[in-house]
Amino acid sequence: MDTAIEARSIATSPLSQKISPLSQIQKDKLLVIQWEHLNLYKFYPMALCSSWTIRCMLYPMSVVKSRLQLQRQNNVYNGMRDAFVKIIRHEGIGALYKGFWMTLPQLSASFLYSSAYERVRDLLQTHLHITNHSVVSALAGGIASPCAQLIFVPTDIVAQHMMVHNNPEAFGGGKKNIPVADAIRKDGLEGKRTLGLRVIRAVYKVDGISGFYRGFLSAIMLYIPSTMVFWSTYYNSLAVFRMIREKVTELEYGVKPTSPAEVDDRNLFLDQAVSGSIGGVASAMVTNPLEMLRIRLQVHRTTYRETIVRLWKYEKSQVFTKGLAPRMVNNALYSSLVMLAYESVKRFSVLPEFKNKIVW
Repeated sequence: MDTAIEARSIATSPLSQKISPLSQIQKDKLLVIQWEHLNLYKFYPMALCSSWTIRCMLYPMSVVKSRLQLQRQNNVYNGMRDAFVKIIRHEGIGALYKGFWMTLPQLSASFLYSSAYERVRDLLQTHLHITNHSVVSALAGGIASPCAQLIFVPTDIVAQHMMVHNNPEAFGGGKKNIPVADAIRKDGLEGKRTLGLRVIRAVYKVDGISGFYRGFLSAIMLYIPSTMVFWSTYYNSLAVFRMIREKVTELEYGVKPTSPAEVDDRNLFLDQAVSGSIGGVASAMVTNPLEMLRIRLQVHRTTYRETIVRLWKYEKSQVFTKGLAPRMVNNALYSSLVMLAYESVKRFSVLPEFKNKIVW
């Protein structure tokens, strides 16, 4: 619709006559901030700070999740709470941050992912004319995900070995992990290298460069559907919240909104946070077996066939629920905080000509 015609229709609709100040303020509102709206010189530094802060807050949940998923049945911990209590009691609170510094390169992967994601979104909308935000975001997330795994996989492997190095018999899974555990232990006796360097040397000594990309295919198999489920759930949740807001607006003013400009979106920020949590929980529930496959391939060093056989032999239906509770909590908090931070950073980074159109 022509902008002038749309503006006239909004101004003359029954609802806008009742709430014309709100309509006038919101008639050009920018609900989805795209790549072309951003000042990237402001966006990247702010995104880096927010990502690092969130990672610091939630990393302990990743340690607990990894240990729960790597143990055979419940031979070490009986759940998330038990794992937290025992780790702090026997190893100290610092154990909840083992491997943290090795994952910091993943911040660059996050930028790689977000850049690819936003660029693919733009291409899909511009050249393929796909306008559904849920579909566009799911496709863009699925396409962008493999790029990030080039950095995520090797850093995850090192961090995961660091998380369980003190008890390889309980978390190692079998004889195939013994060479790496022995190399880490032997290196510790011979010198004063940090644990991270010892793990890197051990993985390289046993498997070479390929050892840092063990389970790369399983990571792609995990994160493509995970990110697609997240983004489609996120935007569908936002759509549901918008329908609710339209109904509230109709009940409040007695007239059904005839334009997006007539819907009160002043709580869009809250909708995005809750939708992020819902998307995170959905992706965790759908992909938990794939996460189990990935982490055991990388740490237990077994083949795909052997890993699947062992999972079914020892875990059976628990493959769908093992480590799921901390993963759901982590995903819910992480996704909510990330969306709050990501959308806030985008709002603070919009170009001057769009500042009056954004909605908080």
